[in-house]
Amino acid sequence: MRKLAQRVAVAAGLIVAAGTLQLATSTTAEATPAQCTSYLKSYGYSVGPKVKQACQYAANDWSDEMTHTNEPCIEMLKLLGVRPGHVDFACAAH
Repeated sequence: MRKLAQRVAVAAGLIVAAGTLQLATSTTAEATPAQCTSYLKSYGYSVGPKVKQACQYAANDWSDEMTHTNEPCIEMLKLLGVRPGHVDFACAAH
């Protein structure tokens, strides 16, 4: 049982590392709906039409010039149940 838990932990670590590496290598010019949805999928969120629409707002960079946040993307993802920390990163230009 102990080895199984260790293997599961290693596998989970590799999955998180792979997702982080993909996001860490992107640049601001590459902020796309695919990056947003891929990030959310990596944390186990279901990516359907509403999530894709929210991620499209992020890609269009409809950010508020005062707060530098993308309110349409943020609000839509929050309504869909995405955790605040994940929402902020998914909606940011990265």
